[in-house]
Amino acid sequence: MQIILFIIGLALSADGLYYGATTGLGVGEALVVGMGVTFILWSVLYDAARTNGFLKFLKRLFIFCMTVFVAYSCAVCVVGHMDNSTYDETYLIVPGAGLSGTGPSRVLEERLKKAAEYLNRNSAAMVIVSGGQGIGEEMAEGDAMRNYLKRCGIDEGRIIVEDDAESTYENFRYSSALVNGESAVFITNDFHVVRSEQMAKLNGVDAKHIGAPTPITLLPVSCAREMAAEIATIRYYI
Repeated sequence: MQIILFIIGLALSADGLYYGATTGLGVGEALVVGMGVTFILWSVLYDAARTNGFLKFLKRLFIFCMTVFVAYSCAVCVVGHMDNSTYDETYLIVPGAGLSGTGPSRVLEERLKKAAEYLNRNSAAMVIVSGGQGIGEEMAEGDAMRNYLKRCGIDEGRIIVEDDAESTYENFRYSSALVNGESAVFITNDFHVVRSEQMAKLNGVDAKHIGAPTPITLLPVSCAREMAAEIATIRYYI
């Protein structure tokens, strides 16, 4: 058991550190590294955590937190794949998700692949690519997303660039004026669908959704970041 706990901790720590080094150390990356370090400490203090009262309490607290995290992650990913698009919407909204140089990050690329599939299937739809230029990015996410879709064969005349948004809330806030009450659908990664739907409704966008897959190595970081963001979402309801 100690070896298993150590391996889990090492894997989580390496995952968080790797993506922190390549995309910037944010809340999600820090939480995953913290989980990993806690698993490693648990493996080292395994015997003590079975007898020492305080360590037993910390172990149970950690198990509870991990159970909540895993349950939340599974729930949002399952819901994220319950697509309800009718493929006849007037507008498709694609929120940004960070860049790698001047191209999309792996998470954003999955969204754009799904977007290209949708646009080929619904040839009448316009697409709104929403995302401003974040810290350390070489260009606005909206511009990079347009360039990617053009390389996929999507006519530039069907692409509307929204390059001011800096959050999921702003993605839908700025896109709502462009949609102007017409039928819409959004595409985002499975873990991000639930919160995106909340942000869409807060901004008066009644949109269907399609979930894009998330690379398995990115799931822990992405779900940890999403859980923290979901907690922070409370501020929009206050």
